[in-house]
Amino acid sequence: MDLSSSNLTGLLQKLCSALSLDPDGAYELAVSYLSSMGEKTRSVQDERLLCQKIQSKLASVSAQDVEKFNECYSKLKTSFILKQRVSVLGLLLALSEMPQHSESTQQLFPIPALNITRSSIGIGGQDSSSSKSTIGSISWGSHLVKQRGSNQSLPSNNSNMVVALQRTDRANERTCVREAVLAATGVRTRASVTCPRPHSILRARIAHLGFLHDRLKEFIDPSSGLMPQGLMGEGLVASIRDELTEYYRSVALLQSQACDSDGGGGGTLRRVCVWAQEPLHRLTWLANIAHAAHHKKGGELASCVHKFVRHGDERVATLARRLLTALTYPLLLMLTRWLLHGEIDDRFNEFFIESRSGVPIDRMWHDKYRVREWMVPSFMSREQAAQILATGKSVVFMREACQDEPGQYDAPPSDHAHYLQALLKPQSDEYTEGLAWWEASGLREGVAGAHAAASARLLAALTEHHHLLDHLAAHRRYLLLSQGDFVHHLMTLLRDELNKSASSLYVHNLSCTLEAAVRATNAQFEPPHVLARLHVNLYPNCDGREDCGWDVFALQYRVDGPLGTLFPATCAARYRALFTQLWRVKRIEYGLHDAWREHTILQKKLKYMPEVWGLMRRVSCLRLEALRLCGALQEAGGVGAEPAWRQLLAAAAARADLDTLLRLHHNALDRHSIHAMIHHTTQELQSYLGNVLNETLALRSFESMLHAGINAELERRDNIERLKAERVARGEYAFTAADESVDKEKRKIFHQFLASRKADLNVWARTYRGHVTTLILKLALHAEVSLQTLAFRLDYSDFYKRGDAKLHEPLTYQHKRLSEIGVHLGQSKDRLKRK
Repeated sequence: MDLSSSNLTGLLQKLCSALSLDPDGAYELAVSYLSSMGEKTRSVQDERLLCQKIQSKLASVSAQDVEKFNECYSKLKTSFILKQRVSVLGLLLALSEMPQHSESTQQLFPIPALNITRSSIGIGGQDSSSSKSTIGSISWGSHLVKQRGSNQSLPSNNSNMVVALQRTDRANERTCVREAVLAATGVRTRASVTCPRPHSILRARIAHLGFLHDRLKEFIDPSSGLMPQGLMGEGLVASIRDELTEYYRSVALLQSQACDSDGGGGGTLRRVCVWAQEPLHRLTWLANIAHAAHHKKGGELASCVHKFVRHGDERVATLARRLLTALTYPLLLMLTRWLLHGEIDDRFNEFFIESRSGVPIDRMWHDKYRVREWMVPSFMSREQAAQILATGKSVVFMREACQDEPGQYDAPPSDHAHYLQALLKPQSDEYTEGLAWWEASGLREGVAGAHAAASARLLAALTEHHHLLDHLAAHRRYLLLSQGDFVHHLMTLLRDELNKSASSLYVHNLSCTLEAAVRATNAQFEPPHVLARLHVNLYPNCDGREDCGWDVFALQYRVDGPLGTLFPATCAARYRALFTQLWRVKRIEYGLHDAWREHTILQKKLKYMPEVWGLMRRVSCLRLEALRLCGALQEAGGVGAEPAWRQLLAAAAARADLDTLLRLHHNALDRHSIHAMIHHTTQELQSYLGNVLNETLALRSFESMLHAGINAELERRDNIERLKAERVARGEYAFTAADESVDKEKRKIFHQFLASRKADLNVWARTYRGHVTTLILKLALHAEVSLQTLAFRLDYSDFYKRGDAKLHEPLTYQHKRLSEIGVHLGQSKDRLKRK
């Protein structure tokens, strides 16, 4: 059977591919065996020894394999096609003993193979059991073949001297090899022989392994102070110990082969140096990782190691991934316990969720737990960390704040629990897809599922058992004055009481009035759990000035239990500030409407008093102007905050997570605060609005004083007419000269009163319109678009624009730039010129 060279090469490559995971290396090894020309035939003893080794190796696996080998071997002996039967058997045995790199049992350090069979270099007399070699040893063997061939061509009279020199060089090199192996483990020895410079360089390279070994030993030594603390630090140290253990095993095999080479083997310093390249690379990066992990713990340590996972060298990335998976297993345990049970077992402060003690129950959601930003691992996003925090807080909140929850809120174990439990198993390919737990999709799915389940369970309890939607709507209706009929009737009932000084008011009297207002309006149809929380409170000022009841009165909505988390003390303070501002505007509007009612009643009596008609008409116009401003302010606040409240109620009805509800609730209060001009971004506007409201209250006081003076004059004139009628009925003079002089004096005084009232009204009008003009200008220059719209609505007819030069320019972007930015630019240019 004749086969071409290409067919033989292809068949040999197929054989190596089927038997080894490294086909190229196995192919070179097979060529070295099959092309060996050291001896044409092998002894029967060598063949028998090879068969015994193969049988013993197969017997450790299966007895059937031994029988199958015996059958195949008997056929092989009777065949005359195969000429080098012993070499083929040796090749098959060597291929079976090559290291098999698999995912489960990966060789961390290469197994040294310093000895080369004599058959590969043309020397007979050795057992075929020493025929194991590596890819690198083939080239060394071929080099020795050439060297030996060159030695045979030397003259015969110099052969003894050459042999002696070769023996001396080999002895010195074997000594260098033994010392280099010891130096690889950090053992310091004195040089017993003088090595040539090339050997010294090779030995120095090998000795660098010892330096790296010492650095790693120092890192894992507890007494050195460099070993990281905590459970995750212990995981990293344990992984490095495993690496060093594998390194010791490889060095032990290297040392045993170096000792075997004393009997004439092929171990050289160059081969040791070639073997050291892979351990040198691995120990170097281990030392780099250990150096970067100094004085770090927890998630910070995981982030430090995770940086090496993104390294371009696949070997470094694999090493870092193995270390990271080992050191983050305690983090996985803490994470799973927090997500499923809401518990933190973190004795060494390694978890990125921090628990604080001494926090009251109403601030538990806000202050008890927080994320340590520097402890969040780099393989975890900030959004995922926020989800993990919210999930654990929801579990804790249900257990501690909602401990009276009925059993129907206990959700059965869902898919996210199976995901997280699967991550704890060493082999969980079903959920991790063969990846580490920190890079598997099962972690993201488990966290997202746990967050959704915990949020839905918590919102179900808050909405169904604690009536969250009812309390949100009640806050808006009664504290933000959205229930119009109730607010108007309450002001009507409280008007006389709140006109008194604050020191003469009592809460129980005001509470009775509140109950009467509730019974007389649509508020009576509210659920009992809403009406039971609505109360009256008085908040006197601390500046010592005497206040009236309007300034200290406030409605209060008391919440407790789990609802205290959604409406904490800070939130109650914001509602109180909003109520105070809205109540003040509503009170001014109510007072102006009351003045209009008085004016309408008084207008019917002024038929015979034409001197007050012009003043009354002027007051009525100014009152309508102020009423329109109050109405625009209230309408802007309601319209501007309506989308935020609609979004909040929709999220609560859809059972969004509690953090989303808190954010939307905070956003709704911000919108109300901005339009009420009590937000931190509208502090300047607050003062201007306060000036306008104070002037509006002054108008109400002015009109009350004017009505009182006119009513007094009307009453005096009515009394004179009544007196005239009585005198005429008695037959007397209706009006004497003395009465006429007194009447003239009184009319003169009344005319002076009207003149002074006209002058005061003119001053008030100029002052009021000046404040309104300034407010409109500041609103138009504000960054908030809704406030710019309010400025347009306050001056939609250009009334204030015609009366003030500051508003002559259109309130556009160019005008803002000229009025604000241009001034700053001019000032900055002036400063630059001075410099």
